[in-house]
Amino acid sequence: MSQIPEKSPSKTLSKPDADLIEGVVMKSGGGVYEVDVSPLGEKADLFVCQLGGRLKKGKRHFSQPVSVGDRVRVRPLETSGANARGQTIREGFLEIVLPRQSQLGRSRFNKTAQITLANLDQVVIVMASREPDLNTHRLDRFLVLSEANELRTVIVFNKIDLLKKKEIKKEIEPLDKLYSSLGYTVVLTSAEAGIDMGRKALKKELKGHISAFIGSSGVGKSSLVMMIQPKLELWVGEVMEIGKGRHTTTDVTLHRLDGGGYIADTPGVKTIAMLEQHEIHVEACFPEFRSLLGECKFNDCTHRHEPGCAVRKAVEKEKIASSRYESYVRLWEEIDAMAPVYAKKKEGGRSQIFQGEI
Repeated sequence: MSQIPEKSPSKTLSKPDADLIEGVVMKSGGGVYEVDVSPLGEKADLFVCQLGGRLKKGKRHFSQPVSVGDRVRVRPLETSGANARGQTIREGFLEIVLPRQSQLGRSRFNKTAQITLANLDQVVIVMASREPDLNTHRLDRFLVLSEANELRTVIVFNKIDLLKKKEIKKEIEPLDKLYSSLGYTVVLTSAEAGIDMGRKALKKELKGHISAFIGSSGVGKSSLVMMIQPKLELWVGEVMEIGKGRHTTTDVTLHRLDGGGYIADTPGVKTIAMLEQHEIHVEACFPEFRSLLGECKFNDCTHRHEPGCAVRKAVEKEKIASSRYESYVRLWEEIDAMAPVYAKKKEGGRSQIFQGEI
């Protein structure tokens, strides 16, 4: 998975563009954009920008030409000032938006797309070991959506301090082993004052990435962020049940981490929407299934009830964890249950939930 690059791989700039500086859009509002032109440096180097002429005149494929997270090129001006945090900020014009590696948002039928966050490349899924109790099916649902969007994923088992050593060995260590074997990075944490377990390990995983923290209410997302970087004030968006609730259009902001990397603050975005079954292949979002796809007796096997299914055979032989297979089956049941709802929305011409909404 790509990280924040030191330099763009794009072509050499023409002479009129030789003075442009590359950076990352951290926030936007009222036609003004705050850009950090030192994404890998120890400290932010900020510009406040408006759109340059070529972006104003260019054809717009989206409802906004520039989104938070975009890599851009800035034409600096001589003027400067300071923001509310006391940081020196120079002024400039946004002249070029570089190609996006990823984009999250909403698309509307026969209308332009509204992109809420560009170039997110990592999701940090936070699960509480206790209070609320650990729900592996919810974890697997989050993993399907990160896989569908090809995002690097870090799994955090938080509130480890609430477990006894024998409980950690019985409940958490098997999950650590399972998800690590599937290629995911697993970090055990406790943000309890005086413990700060997992701080260095998690901060290492965040460096060089644009990351979003997701998880249910009460799992400790805000506490983790504060543990990683004290005094960083942000509202971490809560993720509720898949397929329920509604997406609220809000301002997304990137928060700079000491040493490089950003955390995406997505206030008010409270739903991860389940995808329509034709939008992704759910089985392909389970890494342990991939080598078996195409090995079943029937080409259109759903891996749920058909005879001669290679996936089910692997489950029987304990080559695939039964808990993961149960999550797969439940996901399909949820998709089937919601199919009529999505069909009705399409017939009425209402907004379609965009793949990977966070």
